[in-house]
Amino acid sequence: MALCIVTGGAGFIGSHLARRLIERGDEIFVLDDLSTGFQRNVPEGAVFYQVDVGSINDLLALKFPDKIDTIYHLAGQSSGEASFDDPLGDIKSNYIATYNILKLAEMKHCQRFIFTSSMSVYGEIGNGFIPVHEMHECNPQSYYGCNKLASEKLINVFIKKTGIRPTIFRLFNVYGPGQNMNNLKQGMVSIYMSYLMKDVPILVKGSLDRFRDFIYVDDVVDGLIRSEPCEKTFGEVFNIGTGQSTTVLEVLQTLLKIYQKDDFDRWIVVEGNTPGDLKGFSADISKLKAAIEWKPRYDIERGIAEMKAWIDQTMDLWQD
Repeated sequence: MALCIVTGGAGFIGSHLARRLIERGDEIFVLDDLSTGFQRNVPEGAVFYQVDVGSINDLLALKFPDKIDTIYHLAGQSSGEASFDDPLGDIKSNYIATYNILKLAEMKHCQRFIFTSSMSVYGEIGNGFIPVHEMHECNPQSYYGCNKLASEKLINVFIKKTGIRPTIFRLFNVYGPGQNMNNLKQGMVSIYMSYLMKDVPILVKGSLDRFRDFIYVDDVVDGLIRSEPCEKTFGEVFNIGTGQSTTVLEVLQTLLKIYQKDDFDRWIVVEGNTPGDLKGFSADISKLKAAIEWKPRYDIERGIAEMKAWIDQTMDLWQD
């Protein structure tokens, strides 16, 4: 049995991860400030601390055992659009929080530190570099992307004086059950589904030919957990996506098919754009597949169908 900390464990991806770790018999501490997550997401059996990990004093006041085996650091503001609304808040919740969690890892003699970065660190990618490899130049176009990249660099500097073995994952467009369906600034699939959930037309900010690499949350969690014991992942950076490009138009068509709505022009309204938004790109996932023999199992249609089933079961949670 391992003793693990999951920051952001009341949020979307973090709660899935915490649940899987408990199912395999690990002892879990969940840290979350509930700014975007929900306490109801914290799995039974986890020790939950409501805390702002951007505050070093609040973090170090918490009680933990003397030694932690693994820290999965997922906490942080996760919207490129929202980062323009509050750049200083993004610095605190991403860059400063990462430093604080690293300090906690050092104090608790933690050997493994798994960090979820973002594909936003790459910025805009030319067509000749799609799918994008981990060695590609990073040129983020949002404060969020800047702070994720800065956090990656911080980890590489910090570990030089410790025994921490980190792995960094650049997550592409994650979707699935557990997303906050009232958050209209993060998660393209969940944003679009929130409109259909309320039976109103989808507002699309930007062109329909933009494209993304959409990866289902269970596939992401598989990658994180499989990497933990694997020495080939120590000190490495990995993309985690599907390797497939899906256009906004294709996502919308899939959604309308699953929701059984035939009139595209009736249900889709294209208007405006999103600050810092990108044309799009997909992930080269060959490095991760080679390291841990991992591959995604969900295509976009299967994933959206699973997500709709969850939304239908939890509809009362999303009523205004």
